[in-house]
Amino acid sequence: MTLIDVDALRDCLREEYGTAMMGGFPAAVIDLARIEGMDGEELCRWAEDAGVDLRRFVVGP
Repeated sequence: MTLIDVDALRDCLREEYGTAMMGGFPAAVIDLARIEGMDGEELCRWAEDAGVDLRRFVVGP
């Protein structure tokens, strides 16, 4: 099983969706709220669906 740094992943998604919200897509605030409430597995699925390469967040070798 691969370990993912979900805190770093959550920070990355916050930055992406926060930028989108401030860049003229105010509906991204809904996604930001969802991201805050997700557990690690949900967050990873969300990120994969959004096209994030989870390999960037692998912990360890």
